[in-house]
Amino acid sequence: MKLPEKLTKLKPYDPITGYYPVRLDANESYFDLPTVLKAKVADAIEQISFNRYPDPVATDVINAFAAYYGISPDCVTAGNGSDEIITIILNNFLSKGSRLVTVSPDFSMYKLYAELAELEVVTVAKKENLQIDMDALIAAAKEADAVLFSNPCNPTSLGEPREAIIRLIESAPDCLMLVDEAYMDFWDESVLDLVTKYDNLIVLRTCSKAMGMASLRMGFAVTDPYKTGLMRAAKSPYNCDAVTQVIAATVLKEQSLMQHCRDEIIVQTQRLYTAVNDLAQRFPEVLEKVYPPRTNFIFVKTAYAHEIFEQLLQKGISVRCFPNGLRICAGTRREQTLLLNELEDILQPK
Repeated sequence: MKLPEKLTKLKPYDPITGYYPVRLDANESYFDLPTVLKAKVADAIEQISFNRYPDPVATDVINAFAAYYGISPDCVTAGNGSDEIITIILNNFLSKGSRLVTVSPDFSMYKLYAELAELEVVTVAKKENLQIDMDALIAAAKEADAVLFSNPCNPTSLGEPREAIIRLIESAPDCLMLVDEAYMDFWDESVLDLVTKYDNLIVLRTCSKAMGMASLRMGFAVTDPYKTGLMRAAKSPYNCDAVTQVIAATVLKEQSLMQHCRDEIIVQTQRLYTAVNDLAQRFPEVLEKVYPPRTNFIFVKTAYAHEIFEQLLQKGISVRCFPNGLRICAGTRREQTLLLNELEDILQPK
């Protein structure tokens, strides 16, 4: 039988696999759950009736998430990671042939999910400084059905201020604005509180970054109650399993712990940025620029990205390689010390 080209041309997502003592490639939190909290999680898991289907709405998780951010649970849909949420939106809030605008560089999976949904994808190039060209994006949005981008951005680590996002939302009221705020816990320019003010706004959030639950696959869409009802109707009935729900709800209720971990990660990210920026000042012929981060990682512009990436791997340190740079997640102080020592050795003239 003949399969559709949109499927046969795909290549599987290819993350770094294998064991590396220092993992700084996936933008994960370097905080694991404390032993006391793991015990609390274990107690909660024991209460699960494994022979029953999970709560289809993920009520406890949604309530805990809404309480954490001070929003209404009626505005929240839980999904199996932000990836599932994105596919639900693209396949149900848009139709075959609808025009989706993205920006570049940005999260690579947006374009893939859009193509699987058979959407027309228009990409707006970012400026030389890697910030969004907001005038160009607004112009494209006025001729589009939806816009999708991350803020702050993966992989550049940069962010657009709240005022700029509001200007975009208001400039094209008939265009659905999908703002992926996966890294907004590390910044303070969110538009999460505006989802009931603008009926063309959907904000995406995740437990995978600041909250240290990447292994769970738990994401959220936040929008007005009407579109939330539609999204809950369009998703699979039991899309979030019971174990994930119990763990995520238990952890989300530990607000002070979550905020402490976030604050510490921000400190370590700034420490990493300062140290690598110092190396860039000393070796400008190799490290062209280090961008000031609004995330838990930094982006280093370099024409020697692949060479540095391979040499770091040989030393047991994994970072993310792009054609024009390296994305390096903030690890512990010890991990940063190991990284910086190896990076300086690599940069030294041989």
